[in-house]
Formats: sequence, C-alpha cells, structure tokens
Amino acid sequence: MSNFDDNYPQTMHMDEEIKKKYFEKLVTLEGGLFYKRELTELYLISASLGLKNKLRLKTKKSTDLRLYQTLNDKGKLLIRIIVLASTNYDFDILKNGHDTLKIVEEYANAGAAILYDKITQSKLSFSIEDELWDSLKKSLDKDK
Repeated sequence: MSNFDDNYPQTMHMDEEIKKKYFEKLVTLEGGLFYKRELTELYLISASLGLKNKLRLKTKKSTDLRLYQTLNDKGKLLIRIIVLASTNYDFDILKNGHDTLKIVEEYANAGAAILYDKITQSKLSFSIEDELWDSLKKSLDKDK
C-alpha cells in the first residue's frame, strides 16, 4: 500500500514577485506577527484567505518552495480542505498531487496581498487564525 503523500510533489510553488513583495517583507517586518517565521504558515494562511475571498491568481514566474515536506498533518489536511471546498468536494482531485497543489498555489498567490494588508494596516493585535475559523464556522452554519 503506498503512502498518500507519494502522489504529491515535495516542492510547492508561488509567484516569485508575490513572494518578494509580500512574504519576504512580512518575515522581515520587525515586531510583526510573522517576523522570522517559516513561509509555510504564511502560505497556508494566504491560501485560506484567497479561498475565503474566492480569489485565485495564476503564477507568472514560478519560484520553488520546499513546503510540502515540512507540513505537519494539520497543514496537509488544510490543503485538502481548501481544494475540496474550491472544487465542490470533488475527492478525485486529491489523487493528483500536482493539480491539488496548483489550486492551493493560486489561492496563496491571491491571498498574499490580503494577508499583507491585514498585517501592515492593522493597529490591533488580532488573530487571523480566529478570523478564519469564525468565517469557516459561519459558512458551515449557513450550510445547515
């Protein structure tokens, strides 16, 4: 029996310009929420924000990120949830790791600017994680 992750590339991608414009600034913003943090967290939150706002952005010039291999089980689950939610719960897409990660990449590209704006324009110490969970809960409650 093969491991589910065997079908997934270890390298994830995003737009090089977006990474430089938003991610690299957020991890070097001294005192910021993501100061000196790993890109994995930024990537997943950006993808979640892209999904929440129904925005996807194709990659113009790709840069490789060795993220998939660093994801814990919760991170891999979040990737699958994002893809399932965006494909009307088409579970077959999860069999193709390349296509799955491409969807998440496009959401991360679009969500990076939203994340950057929320972090740099906020004077409050808010939790993006709380905001995303609240949004997910509202969405689930609406489906009942």
